[in-house]
Amino acid sequence: MNKILIICPFFAPQAYVGGVRPTMFAKYLTLQNMEVWVLTRYLPSEDKVINEGMSIALPENLKERVIRISTPDEESYLKNRSLKDKIKHLILPEYSSPAGFYEKALPIGRKLISEQKFDLILSSAPDQWGVTLGEKLAEEADCKFVVDFRDIYEQEMLEKRPLRVKLHEHRMLIRRYLCTRRADLIITVSEFHKSILSKKLGKKTEVVFNGYDDEFFNPSDKKPEQNKFTISYLGRILSEWYHNPTVLFQALTELRRERKLTSDDFQVNFYGVDYSKIIQYLTPENKVFVNFLPRIPLDEVVSVMNNSHALLLITNQGREGVLTTKFFEYAGVKKPIICVPGDSSELDALIKKHQVGEIIDSVDKMKVYLTDAVQKYLTDTWRTKLDSDPSCFTRKNQTLILANHLKSLV
Repeated sequence: MNKILIICPFFAPQAYVGGVRPTMFAKYLTLQNMEVWVLTRYLPSEDKVINEGMSIALPENLKERVIRISTPDEESYLKNRSLKDKIKHLILPEYSSPAGFYEKALPIGRKLISEQKFDLILSSAPDQWGVTLGEKLAEEADCKFVVDFRDIYEQEMLEKRPLRVKLHEHRMLIRRYLCTRRADLIITVSEFHKSILSKKLGKKTEVVFNGYDDEFFNPSDKKPEQNKFTISYLGRILSEWYHNPTVLFQALTELRRERKLTSDDFQVNFYGVDYSKIIQYLTPENKVFVNFLPRIPLDEVVSVMNNSHALLLITNQGREGVLTTKFFEYAGVKKPIICVPGDSSELDALIKKHQVGEIIDSVDKMKVYLTDAVQKYLTDTWRTKLDSDPSCFTRKNQTLILANHLKSLV
């Protein structure tokens, strides 16, 4: 196999949902001497977090093969579309999400496959337009077709959603099924996703974890330069369905009331978290431990991780198969992960198997953990880093797994 076309929603340096995974695939497949081309969407934005936030060093020959397609003006497109188009978009929702993009991308993709002889096309979801486009181009190019699912609708099925949202998801599930009929392989991020997709799509499905970039996320032998035991959380917090930190905040409240923990010895730092998402958990007792800090650039993230004594991972029970990049990056710097409250499933199993942290699902367990951790810090017996070996999770190794699956098709 020599030539691969990756179709993805976003690509470096655009740091947006769904962009990191295909970027890393493209990078490391190129470093394995494969000729990788990328067809992606360009999102105009003044926000440097979006347009420059993914500062990943890409091979020079890969940079020359990235084709970025700007999104048509949505308001104008929707205003001028015909009744026939409206009916088509009702049946084929990816034509209007984003509006007009698929129709703009299709001729560009056709021109590319006429100029290049691709052995395989890999479409990276979540965006359905990419799956639809990949299926169409693979058929016309008569090459192998692989679909990579980073997220699936089933991972959110227990969350309460309005009827309109459920109807839209039902339409997208139908399109997902139809547009994978000629797929030769499905790739996804967890065993839970694999189980769902293999049953519903009836296709061979393999797991390739999100992983972490070991050229960037490396552990430090230096002790954290903090004057108190410090736990850090980096990233967003959405609704309680996605992230439920109740166990941590209630434990802090009780420890403060019981005078077993003071703000002189302990702090938890939240970087880039919307204060409104946390305020419901704050009490006069626990807020003395909490610091809200601005979002930091990617090149400062590793320093903050290594300058912490432990790293906080917030999830929720019932959300199976959600193995975020954050988890793998935390594991990469070898700081103890405090996972609250865990998922009672695959994430918990990985943490235990690879000995990268603790799953804490009750207030009592959290109180014991925090008092013990602070005591070890005060007596200088807290470990600077773990002895775990997370190297199997590197993007390089995960892409090698992907490459072997792809080579088996051609």
